[in-house]
Amino acid sequence: MNKKKGLFISFEGPEASGKSSQILLLQKYLTTKKIPFITTREPGGTKLAESLRNLILKIKSDINIDEEILMLMAARSHHINNVIKPALDKGILVISDRFADSTFVYQGYVNNFGIQKAKSLHKNILNNFLPHKTFLFNLSSSKIIARLKKRKSKNKYDKLERNFHDQVNRGYELISKNKRFIKIDASKSITSINKKIINTINLLI
Repeated sequence: MNKKKGLFISFEGPEASGKSSQILLLQKYLTTKKIPFITTREPGGTKLAESLRNLILKIKSDINIDEEILMLMAARSHHINNVIKPALDKGILVISDRFADSTFVYQGYVNNFGIQKAKSLHKNILNNFLPHKTFLFNLSSSKIIARLKKRKSKNKYDKLERNFHDQVNRGYELISKNKRFIKIDASKSITSINKKIINTINLLI
């Protein structure tokens, strides 16, 4: 990792793919190795962005897709300028549970805003600020649904049907055709996934 600049890593994938659990394991490893890092999430990451998150993920929300994506862009701008960039400038590793790719998939593809339209907004408003690397967790719709049934707390995306999860997987397939993405088979054991992530991080830093 560059001594003057930190490394920005995001974790992406469908619901219940195990991203959050792997982030916790990575946190433990980095703490043990005394590698400076912060963890954050999207939507969210700042007090303002967390407030917008509550509106966006609310089960019964009356905002339309244009309003939703503009709220996401506003939240992300605040997040980048107040959390991510300051940490990177200090040489700190930044780990985010979701980032812009989720917008491209959920709002852009699944909710028909348009992937390219969402990417253009991101480019024009946020100067195309993206993670250096993204761990993309892949999991079949049937396994997603089986895992979601075990969840106690659900957001509006967790309650949708199989077709929705098929679309999410297709959306991620469409946007992940470049070297920024490191694909993870989320059906593998927690230990094997953790090893792959740690090995990759060690190569990057």
